[in-house]
Amino acid sequence: MSILENKKLIIIGDRDGIPGEAIKACVDQIENVQVLFAATECFV
Repeated sequence: MSILENKKLIIIGDRDGIPGEAIKACVDQIENVQVLFAATECFV
């Protein structure tokens, strides 16, 4: 059982850190998780 199970997520990644799509790929492995929005932003 995961803490994220049965949750809806908004994922914001960082261009110089971990991209949003990489986080989304990891979260997609968990059952019943719905990703509402995933993006990679540049925080300068």
